[in-house]
Amino acid sequence: MMNKKVLYLLSILFISFSLIMNVDAKKIVNVGEIVEEVGEYDSTRFVAGNKVTNKSSNKSISFIAGNEILTEGKSEYGFYAGNILNINDEIEKDLFIAGNSVTITESAILNRDVFIAANSVVIKANIERDLRIGASSVDLRGITINGDAFISAGEILLDEDSVIVGKLTYFEDTRVDGLEKANVGSTLVKKNISIGIEYTLKDRIISFIERALAALIVMLVLFYLIPRSKDKIDNLEYTIGDIFKTMAIGLVTLIVAPIVIIIALLTGILTPLALIMGAIFIISIYLSSLIVSYIIGRLIYSKLFIADNIYISLITGIVLLRLLYLIPYLGAPIVFFVLIYGLGLIFKFIKSRDN
Repeated sequence: MMNKKVLYLLSILFISFSLIMNVDAKKIVNVGEIVEEVGEYDSTRFVAGNKVTNKSSNKSISFIAGNEILTEGKSEYGFYAGNILNINDEIEKDLFIAGNSVTITESAILNRDVFIAANSVVIKANIERDLRIGASSVDLRGITINGDAFISAGEILLDEDSVIVGKLTYFEDTRVDGLEKANVGSTLVKKNISIGIEYTLKDRIISFIERALAALIVMLVLFYLIPRSKDKIDNLEYTIGDIFKTMAIGLVTLIVAPIVIIIALLTGILTPLALIMGAIFIISIYLSSLIVSYIIGRLIYSKLFIADNIYISLITGIVLLRLLYLIPYLGAPIVFFVLIYGLGLIFKFIKSRDN
């Protein structure tokens, strides 16, 4: 007979897995072109759209994805991804943000840790614990951080009203403006890691071609082994609402799947299943960008020619997407959005495998 600990972990695993399999339930998802989220909730909410306004009060986790996001609500945890984000929320615990331009206004209440990956970040609200940021520019003028601040950025802005109670950590090539005026507990300047390998232009071109050919071969093999996968991709709808709904599903999968896998590992009994799930998750991450590459290539090719050419579509999409990844500052957000959209598509394909 299994002990209580194993039964407890199995229960958590079942609940977590059920959460993934029901992510598109109408009760917890709000998707559309222009979405305004209002009301009071006590369960996980998933909101996605082109322009999203969140004014809801949620006693659990809020997942929000969109092009323009304005939040004026309350959540226990916040997971936000978008292009332009204006955060006015009260977050009881931790806040996670990924985007291009992020502004946290003075009306926001941040009761624990804040994690941000973005291009430009402006924070005007105090942070009760730690701050971790990866960005191009970070503005911390006039705020208090009651814990540590770890910042990887090209520029950090501080002033005489900036207070960091703990340790400020940044890299040696970061331009820090106003550090001498700010009230900082201690500082740690890290050296940039250099692997000591120089790549010539020829090496980079060869590496680029090799990766593109590898991606092409993988997708051709996938379409050969699973012919219906191509039909499903070709028949996708590309409305704004459907795209952002798929991205929301992918974001949830990206966050929840590793948790489920770890819990399965901890049970001992489900270790083999956890390893299989882990392998599928890693493969899905790799395939996500390839599927999106094919979609982009096919959309471009279909605009130029009537006939469908799988080879040209794949090559066009793969090359174009990898060139977009190289754009400074925008490359990382593009990778992230491609990843969650691709994962969302894979999840929908798996779920509809019997259709």
